[in-house]
Amino acid sequence: MNVPISGIILLPVTLGIFCFSSYIGEWAIFTAVLQGAALLNTGGGFAVGLSPYFFVTALIALRMIPLLLTGRVRFCADEPIRNHLQLLVMFTVWCVASAFVLPVLFQGLPVDSPRVSVDSSYYVQLPLQWSFSNAGQAGYMILNLLLVLRLVQLSANRGRLERLVNAYSWSGMLAAGVGVYQMACPRLGLPFPSWLFNSNQAWSELPNQLAAGGFSRISATFIEPSAAASFLAAWSVFELSLAIGHAQQNGRHWLCTAIGTVVLIATTSTTGYVVAGLISIVLVWDAIRAVLLYGIIKTRVTLTAIGLSAAGLAAFALLPGAGQLLDAVLFHKGESASALHRTATFGRAVTVLVSSWGLGVGLGSNRAMSAFFYVLSNLGLPGLMLVAGLLWQLYSQIITQLRSVFCDSNNRVLLYAISAAFAANLLALLLSGAEITQPHLWILWGLLVGTLRCDWLRDRQLIGSVSVATMPPQLMGADVRA
Repeated sequence: MNVPISGIILLPVTLGIFCFSSYIGEWAIFTAVLQGAALLNTGGGFAVGLSPYFFVTALIALRMIPLLLTGRVRFCADEPIRNHLQLLVMFTVWCVASAFVLPVLFQGLPVDSPRVSVDSSYYVQLPLQWSFSNAGQAGYMILNLLLVLRLVQLSANRGRLERLVNAYSWSGMLAAGVGVYQMACPRLGLPFPSWLFNSNQAWSELPNQLAAGGFSRISATFIEPSAAASFLAAWSVFELSLAIGHAQQNGRHWLCTAIGTVVLIATTSTTGYVVAGLISIVLVWDAIRAVLLYGIIKTRVTLTAIGLSAAGLAAFALLPGAGQLLDAVLFHKGESASALHRTATFGRAVTVLVSSWGLGVGLGSNRAMSAFFYVLSNLGLPGLMLVAGLLWQLYSQIITQLRSVFCDSNNRVLLYAISAAFAANLLALLLSGAEITQPHLWILWGLLVGTLRCDWLRDRQLIGSVSVATMPPQLMGADVRA
């Protein structure tokens, strides 16, 4: 066991925040971008690296579990999110149960082992057997659930919700800033501090990849460029939504959008480019739809769409080798060995589903390079139905809240921004997500549900259904220190 320099720096800071402040939730959001870092590493045949995010969420669990056991985390009987959280608990229970039961039940079934690279498993599948990977994934799901509950609890207070959202915004600025520095390193002859941002020995980290045309791929604070691109795509659309929605004090959001877009392009990730392209299409369609249906020209949306399109075209026209890069990343990506090996996991995931009687082989048992096929093969039809129910509930509640006559402009902008980031993150997972326990899915999930709850409580206050004077502290988002 060893403690890297990243652990020497982050461990005392984390413990200090946990012991002497109530902002451990914000710190969990901020540290989630340090995906490639570790607080401590253990070697041996089964390498384990303790990531900052999961260490912080474990500390949150120390506070949340006593609150849950003593009934101090409560919701109004008619809160829409109550049923959603109950279904989320059911999904987590199924994930945990599947991780321990199904690998034993279907032992020996050929699977793509998560501990083996995609390229290796393309040629040889391994027989299914329970491992500590299953237990680890189950533990991660429990910690993610507790984080969601904590964020929802804190978000009942509007001021606290804004601080949590700002933590997500500043975490993206850290990742983008490190990405800019990484871009400058080969040009200025500067060293990139992999000892700080890539110290987790449990990952096969790829911070110095080269793409077609000689471009250096940017991974920033993440384990590989595609992971960085998935985050930056969601974060950039979040900042863009805030920039478009706020008429004043939006200079920082425009700057974040521009920097995030530049670093996203530098990742040369197919997933990031596809997500960014689809976001641009949505922006263009939104502007056209407003003109056709209402005769309204959305100036900021239109100028943003034109500016992003012009900047992208100029970049690829002026940069040497950009055409070769775009051809390799988008147009002929499907012909590469990497794409062949990744897409082959889809068909094998369906085979695993059929061979396991539709139950799946348990969380963390089979690698599939898409969140849909990952859920299908690991959690089976029960898991897929639970996920579909959760997403439908979220969509219905978002639409209902946006149509509410009590939803003011600031709440609407924030809900749009978090929803857009959540949708972008989900799309990236569907395109190339190899697991569902990654932090930002659940951070955005918690912020989204928390925003819905905050808006709902505000609406009830406005129509007199909830009296602030009689609301328990838990519903007011008071900081309960265990």
